[in-house]
Amino acid sequence: MDGLMQSQIAAFLPTRQLGRVLDYGAGNSPYQHLLKCDQYVTVDISQNLACNIDYLIVPGEKLPIQDQAFDLVLLLDVLEHIAEPDFVLGEIRRLLAPHGSLIISIPFMYREHETPYDFARYTAFGIQELLRRQHGEVVRIRKVGNVYFTLMALFLERGVANGEQNSLGLLGRLVNRFMRSLVPVISPLLLKSPKDDDGVYHHLLVEVAFS
Repeated sequence: MDGLMQSQIAAFLPTRQLGRVLDYGAGNSPYQHLLKCDQYVTVDISQNLACNIDYLIVPGEKLPIQDQAFDLVLLLDVLEHIAEPDFVLGEIRRLLAPHGSLIISIPFMYREHETPYDFARYTAFGIQELLRRQHGEVVRIRKVGNVYFTLMALFLERGVANGEQNSLGLLGRLVNRFMRSLVPVISPLLLKSPKDDDGVYHHLLVEVAFS
């Protein structure tokens, strides 16, 4: 299921040539290879396993990077882990060059994860209100993961508790293995896009421009 969602996020990313890109909350930068850019800069709250994060975030403090330095900022599956989203979005606004854009992916119907640093879920209306407070204009917004995808994802992760430990017994694991074997067969159904007015979906993808 993660692979299907990642493919949807990848398809939302720009394909044009870019100058400088900032990956905010980069982790292991799983989408870096998909972007054509002159420079790819990473920031996160801590180092990753490869120890290649360029800047470490100090909560509540500005990054030591000049204003208007980036053509694109990525905030991919990060916003739900931010305790002060207004500060971070204001910082991203500072770092974006004129005509630059921010790409956000954020889960809506998904279990608690990376606890205790899981703070929020945003509806399509909630994310637009949050962005409006920072003078952000939504260029495009897309719901991904229809009701069947969402139910399947929730079912498969029903045994994953806080701390990312799977508590399923042998029978539960066997059931999960069988359900995962069905994913390639039913992927056309799982990948069908939700309607704009659907209230059940897994993720939101948003492209934002700032005034």
